Amino acid sequence: MSRVFSHIPGIPSTLAGWLLAALLACVCLPAAPSLCAAAEEAPSPADSVAPDEENSAPEQAVYPGVVNERIQRGGDGKPTLSLYYPVLNQTAVDADICRWATGVADAYEEEVSKADEGPDGEKPSSYGMWDLTGLFELSRPSEGVASVTFNVYSYTGGAHGNLEITCLNYDLRSGRRLDLADMFKNPEKALQLMSAWSRKELARTLGEDADEDMIRDGVAPDLRNFANLTLTPQGLRIEFQPYQVAPWSAGPQRVDMPLAELAAAGPEALIWPQAPVSND
Repeated sequence: MSRVFSHIPGIPSTLAGWLLAALLACVCLPAAPSLCAAAEEAPSPADSVAPDEENSAPEQAVYPGVVNERIQRGGDGKPTLSLYYPVLNQTAVDADICRWATGVADAYEEEVSKADEGPDGEKPSSYGMWDLTGLFELSRPSEGVASVTFNVYSYTGGAHGNLEITCLNYDLRSGRRLDLADMFKNPEKALQLMSAWSRKELARTLGEDADEDMIRDGVAPDLRNFANLTLTPQGLRIEFQPYQVAPWSAGPQRVDMPLAELAAAGPEALIWPQAPVSND
């Protein structure tokens, strides 16, 4: 199993590659309603979130005014895929999210097909346990902004599965995806503040399990280390990939950072109307 991620040592590359392909598809493809108009039939929201009492797998949350779409593939002896994504009733945003989700599903199926075409038609011994499950969380820092955080779990053999976290942030008025430069007047300052805050908080929450070298490298003020930010009414939730700041056994790490700690970077009122104004 591959174990190299493009910018974070230790991340398995297979799933990261799928998600990179999906993100490139979002950038390169024009908005095309037909891409998702014929999406796989999804169960009704009530059915799609029914808990399975036989296992402790997480279930997809339901949000007011949001339709939960679901891509389902596989079965009949093939690895299964279940990927939820939201429909927010904003044409450009919905098309972008659907392209992203479809790209993830297509890339996973391509990876599965490589196993189907293995030497002598033999499949890996773990093939019957392969699967991909994607769930999302939705946050609204203000009326015109939506923050969608995807957690995509997969298993394609090896000691344990993979997890990739992806945050997509949108201006619902324009339909445009938001990046760090849209969130802060001084994005470089924001990186410095997030780096210092994350280092302190991770040392506190991980305690004796903290790995100083992993934390130092994983929270360095580099945009790639802070590529996944969930926007909340209170500020930011900084999402770290497995192996970025802690070993797999510690689980994925996230750090909440209040707006007051980001004031010096100039949080944009478009996202946080209540943002404090720095005196610096």
